[in-house]
Amino acid sequence: MPIEPYHLHPAAVHFPIALLATGLAVAGLRLRRDAPQWLARAETWLLVLGVLAAWTTLGLGFLAENTAPHKPLAWEVLADHKTLAWWTCGAFSALAVLRAFVLARRRDAGAWRAAQLALWVLGFALLAATAQHGGELVYGFGMGVAQSE
Repeated sequence: MPIEPYHLHPAAVHFPIALLATGLAVAGLRLRRDAPQWLARAETWLLVLGVLAAWTTLGLGFLAENTAPHKPLAWEVLADHKTLAWWTCGAFSALAVLRAFVLARRRDAGAWRAAQLALWVLGFALLAATAQHGGELVYGFGMGVAQSE
């Protein structure tokens, strides 16, 4: 069975989920007073790689939308999935910009850290909702799944 263009989106989608979920966990660990300094670098790298992976996955989602066999009953869920993906990428991109500002100004404490953690939580909630809609498309509607005859 040849690899179809719409197969790339579900193959890539796990990267932003794993990177950004781990980034949130690291951001939470950094709340401890005795947190090692390397966690700040780890959080930044997980965020940057997660944002790049999220935007790549969004692009592959558009490719999948244009090449996958369509299920008319799934169009509303697909539209919501796409909207949530845009919001997810936007939230994590805003977090990355804030993180760059905070690091450039060397103000990674107090209210700045709280603002970052709030964006981490918001972004992750959007990511989870996006993933839930994607799962519904595949497991509820069979989008991109070969039908046996």
